[in-house]
Amino acid sequence: MDKDLISLLFVGHEKARIKLFSKANGFITHLWANEKQGAQKAGAKLFDIVLIDNSSTMEQRALPSFEEWIKAFDKVNFRFKPVFFLGVDKYPEFELRMQLHGFGYDEFIVRPLSAREVYKRASIYLEKKSLEQKQIAREQTLEKSFLYLDKFKKELKIVKRELIQEKNSLNNALKQIHHMTRERSQMKKSIMVMKENLGRNVKGFERLLSTLITTRIEANRGHADRVAHIACFIAKQFDFDEKKLEDLRKAAMLHELGLLFMPGQAFEKEEKEFTIYENNIWIQYPVKGADLLTECQGFEDSSRMVRSLNENSDGTGYPDGLKKRLIPLGSRILAGADEFDRLKDRPDIRSLEDLLAALETISGSRLDPSIVGWLEKYAVLYMGSDSHRVRGVGVEQLEPGMRLGTALFTSTGTKLFSVNTMLTQESIDKIIQYHREYPVDETVYIKA
Repeated sequence: MDKDLISLLFVGHEKARIKLFSKANGFITHLWANEKQGAQKAGAKLFDIVLIDNSSTMEQRALPSFEEWIKAFDKVNFRFKPVFFLGVDKYPEFELRMQLHGFGYDEFIVRPLSAREVYKRASIYLEKKSLEQKQIAREQTLEKSFLYLDKFKKELKIVKRELIQEKNSLNNALKQIHHMTRERSQMKKSIMVMKENLGRNVKGFERLLSTLITTRIEANRGHADRVAHIACFIAKQFDFDEKKLEDLRKAAMLHELGLLFMPGQAFEKEEKEFTIYENNIWIQYPVKGADLLTECQGFEDSSRMVRSLNENSDGTGYPDGLKKRLIPLGSRILAGADEFDRLKDRPDIRSLEDLLAALETISGSRLDPSIVGWLEKYAVLYMGSDSHRVRGVGVEQLEPGMRLGTALFTSTGTKLFSVNTMLTQESIDKIIQYHREYPVDETVYIKA
């Protein structure tokens, strides 16, 4: 059975005994002749057991010799001191044993030396040494743990101190936020009050200017209100939001502001009788009115709509010669509503049919055709008469022989047919074909 080999330093003069401590008996043995050589070797190599086999007589007078053997090893810096066995002729008496133990001897081996006995006793000490090593390792581990714990405690104190500082900073920040929130709430209330005051001022200013226009231009009483109603009707078809609708309404109420620059006698003349000065003002009055509105807070968007009032869809208008979709949508709607209200009051417009026909004559030149289409629907819905009764049908309900009560447009603004068009199967097929790709109006108005 294999044994764990024990590293043995044999110090003695009898070389023959070294054969006892062979590998077969469980030893790796080194032989030295004297204590100094043994001490030097022990300093260069670690040994488990140092066996000193002294042939001196075990008497009181020989003790200094035994002490010298041990002292030779005291100068060696052992990490784990080896076990010292002393070979003796007979087991020492008590007093002598105590003295030898005091020198540093751990065990006494009575001659003749036995490898088995040395191995057995050495194993006991080595097991003790192993336990001591484990104990030292655990103590070192525990010491490191305590060092880490102390370091952790210090770091924890630092973190705790920093947390307290952050907590104080956070509390200060929360106080500031609370203060800012209170100030913001107060500012909101102030802004709401300012908005309400501004809204009242804007409405008051609007009424003032509107009254001034009505008083100045007697022939146009109610014109601005009617234009606003028509314009808002059309704008809703183009999904204007509340803000845009309000801007358009204000533009409609004040679109004639520039006419205040016209000389008083000009309102008693026909347009063809205007002087050059009066004609220039007549052409440019939307621009002059827009310039005034631009200076007034709350009327900025309305002023842009008014400025392009006299732009024509074919590009022949003023002031910039814009055409078609380059003209702002609000201005196109406003121009359509203005022209519609003027047309219906012309002496030659005696019926709804005349009004629709007159609108067709300016579609594509003065007005955007898609705006004209909605003006015709407005006329049919709000100005219908017994002589011009219409009904609404869906595209799938169209039949040959029906006559259009209003012009028909696609969603992109393409005009398909004019008012009074008699539908044929070919024209209905065309409408259905366009409806698949560019949907037409949901309701087609047919003369009843």
